Amino acid sequence: MSKIAPNKSLGLTLALICAALWGASFPLGGVLAGKLDPVVLAIARYAIATLGFVVLFAFSKKHTLKKIQSKKDAILLMSAGISAQAVFFYFTILAYEYTSSGEIGVINGMAPFLTMAAVFIIDKVKPSAVKVFAVVLSLVGAGVIAYDPSNKIQGLNFGHLFALCGVLGFVTYNYILGKFGSDLNSRYDTFSSCFYQFGAATVALLVVGVATGADFSTATVLVENGKHIATILSLGLLCSGIAYAVWEVATLKTQDAVVTTMALNVLPLFAMIVAYFLLGETITLQKLAGVVTVVIALCIYTAGDKFKKKAPLQEATV
Repeated sequence: MSKIAPNKSLGLTLALICAALWGASFPLGGVLAGKLDPVVLAIARYAIATLGFVVLFAFSKKHTLKKIQSKKDAILLMSAGISAQAVFFYFTILAYEYTSSGEIGVINGMAPFLTMAAVFIIDKVKPSAVKVFAVVLSLVGAGVIAYDPSNKIQGLNFGHLFALCGVLGFVTYNYILGKFGSDLNSRYDTFSSCFYQFGAATVALLVVGVATGADFSTATVLVENGKHIATILSLGLLCSGIAYAVWEVATLKTQDAVVTTMALNVLPLFAMIVAYFLLGETITLQKLAGVVTVVIALCIYTAGDKFKKKAPLQEATV
């Protein structure tokens, strides 16, 4: 297999496209939130994503499904589907009742800080002063957004708590992966990994739906008009399928984790912009200032290790 030559400009562009797609997923979820059972909406998203990869494997000669090689890999991939996909999106849907999709996007953009906190609490790995400053700055930005006068609920509310629970699902898997399966990507390509994750998320959500008596009849909302059809297809295929493929190409092109991660730092900004056009959510100067503060904090956090004096030449852990 020939090695792809680095092209950081193209890689950065693709990473920004990926950030835009993932940022757009929050307002897209807001289009359907409250119109049907949250579990049913989550099932629909990941079922469509799973079927998309089934079609890819069935008709593509280039991409084939990699078989699971061990029980450990199966558990890791299943954990990803349940925590980083099912838990993440389900709690995100619940958050829409109390807060805006723009605010949810900002909270999700703070995932790196929560990962740092988990590593510090569990493994006692002390973060650098620069990274601690970035966390404090991000909290200031989030607070500015939470107390914007245009919010339907002032200050901290259940929406922020639900969004935080969703992000913690994603953070939990990232921690488990880094601890027990850092070499997982060497055995499974993005397409195979996503197929197993989305499949596990769909099955887990189905079990939850049956156990809790979810109203599956509300699924008719998904096909009642063209806007809803386009929304659920975008969530399943674009934001959960194609975005991951774009991310893989971006990573191969840049061959620099810092470059691609820097692109993802603007995800909260994309979420707020798309929410403005798609849902009519207001963008006040206070909200914009808060989002920009969070984005700056994310950039400082990403480049944090570069500020260390005479640091050894090694790639920063994200």
